[in-house]
Amino acid sequence: MATTQRHAPPPYPLRNGEPELTERWGRLMIFTAYAHAALSFTGRNHTTMRRALHRLLTGSAAALMAAAAVAVPGAPALAADPAVRLHFPDIAVAGSVPKATPLFAWIDVPDRPGDAPAFAKVTVRVDTAGVDEIATVAAADDFQLSEDQSCDRAGTVISCTLTGRFELEPGTNLMALLALQVTAKAGAAQDAHGELAFSARLDELPAATTTSTVTIGEGVDLAGEISTPRTVAPGANIDAGLRVSNAGTTPVKSAVLVMLGWDPSLSPGAGFGNCRYGFLTVCTFDDELTAGTTYELATPMRLKIPADAAAGSRASALGGWYTPGDFRELIETAPGLDEETLGPKGTGPAVGLRAVPAKGAARAAASQVDTDPKNNILVSEFVVGGSRRPDTAAVGATVTGEPGDEVAARVGFVNNGPGTLYHWTFENTDPSTHIFVPAGLKAVRVDERCHPMVFEDGEEPDDFATGLTGASEYLCLLEESRTKAKASTLFDFTFRVREEPSAAAGRVLINEDFFTEYPIDRDGSNDTATITVQLSGGEGGGLPVTGANAGLLGAGGALLLLAGATGLLLVRRRRIRFTA
Repeated sequence: MATTQRHAPPPYPLRNGEPELTERWGRLMIFTAYAHAALSFTGRNHTTMRRALHRLLTGSAAALMAAAAVAVPGAPALAADPAVRLHFPDIAVAGSVPKATPLFAWIDVPDRPGDAPAFAKVTVRVDTAGVDEIATVAAADDFQLSEDQSCDRAGTVISCTLTGRFELEPGTNLMALLALQVTAKAGAAQDAHGELAFSARLDELPAATTTSTVTIGEGVDLAGEISTPRTVAPGANIDAGLRVSNAGTTPVKSAVLVMLGWDPSLSPGAGFGNCRYGFLTVCTFDDELTAGTTYELATPMRLKIPADAAAGSRASALGGWYTPGDFRELIETAPGLDEETLGPKGTGPAVGLRAVPAKGAARAAASQVDTDPKNNILVSEFVVGGSRRPDTAAVGATVTGEPGDEVAARVGFVNNGPGTLYHWTFENTDPSTHIFVPAGLKAVRVDERCHPMVFEDGEEPDDFATGLTGASEYLCLLEESRTKAKASTLFDFTFRVREEPSAAAGRVLINEDFFTEYPIDRDGSNDTATITVQLSGGEGGGLPVTGANAGLLGAGGALLLLAGATGLLLVRRRRIRFTA
């Protein structure tokens, strides 16, 4: 019987079963998680938001803030020479809404032969005396990093202890230690400031320290717009429809837009000179936003829809509007962000904001803080129109062999058309191929795009993060690739016929409701295919692909391999391990 533990597919590329990330990529993940963390607390049941947040936060908020401790019994004690750097950004607060901000530790471990070092306890101390007259500070209760974690307060000092066994690896290890909620005190004077003092100790190593300045800012309220999904024609050139309102009573001196979701292929051209185009799109606007006024881009941001995009293809962008001060904190949370992570600036003219309509108001004061981040959200969404949606059909295989044989198999799906499935450009064009391995086979080599979901009793790997073989179910996901009409996308497996063979069949299942929120497939009758096992009793080996699916794998069924998940950001120079 299969175990009930299911494992979410890792969000970053794997190499030998482990994440390979550049330090800049790790910083970008912090930035994106922190930049949009407030959006997950809006309470809005908006499907577009959930999709975009999933793409943004899978592996960033989860890995950085809530990953389980890595148990490593018997691992060597922590060496005396890891370098520990703490980081908590300078922040500004205003109004009665607390600002939640995490404290991170960057732990550099020398690359030396031998077992990975580990530590068993983290002790964190925060002295709030320097801000006691202007702000209240508390440890966030829902920031749980280990099963045995406790925080206490004595006067102005918050002390937290995390215990367990935490594994480190050579290179840079990143660990979130705690999160603080900082709230301005009523009556605190604008521009008043003070310092928080932090220290953290791993086991009995010397403590690492840092400080952070807390400033009382001026409260303002930027509000984004959640648009209704628009139907657009294949090949259309459309206005992204980006708007922001000053929902408060105080003028906002300038604004920053941070946005995720659209594939760069949708917005070709020079780009605006005041925007950066990377994993995120970040635009800065020097325009003053009058109270009670809605603004749009003076020159629309245009999106070009592929002419052969399948009907029903859906794309959305999720963003947030920030004051320059709030945005600066995001940058400081991830020190070292540069053109490689934020992306290059556009080479075209800068774009401004124009009022629709404008009202008069007084000049704004100095530093500004958004006191209601829940309404900062911007969502722009569209669906490709058309009278006939595509049909995707599952592709199975026949595995022939005798006990002990290792045979190759390719399973997946075919796009019967019409239209091309752009798997990363649009968010509902990957049918999420779910593979149920036949009981008489064991997967011994697994396509890198496929991730284990369920393991049979006795087949569980020692390390679920690295054990990709031997699962009874796999989920195969696509990113930067496309499947044209009449073409197939297949996943490569090698199966070993078990010593106690069984002819029981497995199956390939696509377009499941659980994985496909907005299904594009028009015909569900062919969403299941069989993985047949034929026990040869003879020489074994080899894999004939026979039956109804064989015609799908001919000259017209080109296999489109994954082009890469994150482009230039995945230049693998340094490894970062996310530890909690």
